[in-house]
Formats: sequence, C-alpha cells, structure tokens
Amino acid sequence: MNKLSLVTLSTAVLLAVFLFGSTFASSNSAAFASSDASEKCKDSAKKISDNAEASVSDNVCGIELSRESPTLKLKDKEINEQVPMEFPYQPASASSNSKVLSIVEFTLLQSEVDDVNQYLLDNHWTVTAIHNHHFYDHPRLIYLHAQKQDNLDDVLHEIRNALEKTSCDCT
Repeated sequence: MNKLSLVTLSTAVLLAVFLFGSTFASSNSAAFASSDASEKCKDSAKKISDNAEASVSDNVCGIELSRESPTLKLKDKEINEQVPMEFPYQPASASSNSKVLSIVEFTLLQSEVDDVNQYLLDNHWTVTAIHNHHFYDHPRLIYLHAQKQDNLDDVLHEIRNALEKTSCDCT
C-alpha cells in the first residue's frame, strides 16, 4: 500500500469514528434529555395527585386526572375515565428555564364552579371558558378552562388547591 492510500484510509477511518461518535453522543444526550423530561413530568403530576397520569410529547408535559367522585354517567354509562381533567404545561418561552405556560381544563360539578373559578381568579389565572359538553350527563358537568404563566411549582400547587375545592376525591 502506498503512503497516499494509507493516509487516505486513516483519514476516512478517523472521520467515520468522529461522525459516528458525535452522532451516538448526540442521540444519547437527546435520550437522556427525553428521559429527564419524562421524569420531571411524572414528578409534576404527583404534585397534583398520586392518581394523575403524565406523558411527554415534544416539549409539552400532559397531565390527566379522572374524578373519583361522584360516579359520572352519560345515558346510564359510567364516564369518569372518559372525561379527565387536563393540566398540560410547557416552557413559557425558548429562553425561559423557570416559567411555564399551563392551559388547563377542570371537569366540575355545577356546585363547584363558583369556588374553583374564584380561587383561580384570586391567584391570577385567566379563566377563558366555562361550558358544558354533554346533554345527557348526570350529574351535570361543567368544564372550566384557564391559563397561567408562572413558576412550575406555583402552578402545580395552585391546581392542587383548586382541586381541593371540589368533591372529586382525587388529590
């Protein structure tokens, strides 16, 4: 083998090792970042309720929680698991490490709406909608949508406190 071929082969091997190594390191750090985000999301869900379920998609942590009480029915079919409350959040901006944007939906009984609404307003949430979804639900369910941009721990604490104003038996 001549010197030029040996140098070319050595360069090709080094380049392959460098490219493969950096790709491997990059995919590993992405996997660790994804794993960290998933764990942080699960920890966030537990701060709301031990019964909350969490999943991560892109940069959004999705948290769902079904009411344990009372039994919700739609035309005599139990629907507690089909109408979960939703508490997703994501970073408030690409540069923000401390603040999140949370856009939530509470599934409430009519008798709970005023207390939850007032609690959220008192804690500087923006309530964006209050409405029903179904005609034949029993008891009548009302969906309250709200949003807030703040520190994650404060947002999670306020969601839990709002849930404690209900009879959901889910905190």
